[in-house]
Formats: sequence, structure tokens, C-alpha cells
Amino acid sequence: MSRMETKRLIIRDFSLSDAEVIFYFSQEESLKQWLPDQVYSNIDEAKETLEFMISKYPHKELPFVLAVVEKESNELVGHVGLSRIKQGIEIGYAIGKQHQNKGYASEAVAAFSDWGKRDFGIKEIYGVVDSENHASIKVLENAGFRFVRDDVEGEFGKGRCRKTYVK
Repeated sequence: MSRMETKRLIIRDFSLSDAEVIFYFSQEESLKQWLPDQVYSNIDEAKETLEFMISKYPHKELPFVLAVVEKESNELVGHVGLSRIKQGIEIGYAIGKQHQNKGYASEAVAAFSDWGKRDFGIKEIYGVVDSENHASIKVLENAGFRFVRDDVEGEFGKGRCRKTYVK
């Protein structure tokens, strides 16, 4: 079982009971814009995705994605995870709209990336964001990631620029 705590957050394994909230988050405009592959058509699809992520926990296989929970309310506010990309390992994250602008994403990304480096033996973790996603850029910078380069890749649409950070 994976679990870590920060000042305001608990980062823990997902459970299938989180499916409804994950589905709800996937319907938010910011997720549709920045993470369209994490938009689900119904709760069952969100549940299937959680089953897949949960199946990775016993062997610490990537993608390795955990729930981000606010300590005070015990409310699921988002997720943070590690996955493989061409350059190595990337950190991904999302916080539900009503919980944004509170520093939760930066707090979760900082703690989870440090934990991932220790527990997975990762030397560098990348953060890759659309150059127009200013909030996500701020998250990475606040979490101690440093800018590496701008480039154009297919991930964010034809001709779209992305920024790569590393920690």
C-alpha cells in the first residue's frame, strides 16, 4: 500500500469507490482541454481505468497513479502519477476545479516526485506541458522542476508547442 502525507494532503492508493469523483473531474473543461485522454464517457469507464491503475500497485509498475486527498476534509481532490515517455519518466497530475489555486498540485507534485525518485530509483523525472497551460507550468516550477526546452511534438496537437521540465 502506497501512502505519503504532506502538510495538507494525503497521497494514497486509489480504490474503486473513487470512480464517481474521477468521472466527475474528467468532465471539467480544464481536463478536456489539457488531458483529453483522461476524459471518461461514463462512471464504468472511469472504474475500468481505476482497476487498471490499481493493478499496478503490487509490483510498482508504471503507470503508477495515486489519489490526492485533502487531509482536513478527507476529500479526493485529484491525482498524481508517474508514467513512461520517450525521454524517461514523466510526472502527471490534475486537481479538480473547485480545489485549484490552493497550491495542492505543487504540494502533491513536489512530494510525489521526491518519493518516486527514492522508491523507484529514478534519477530524473520530467514534466511535459503545453506551453499555453500556464497553471501547469507554475505547478512544475513551484514543485522544484527546472525548465529544459521548448519543442513541438504531436502530443498536444499539430504545431502546438510544449515545455519540458526536469527534477
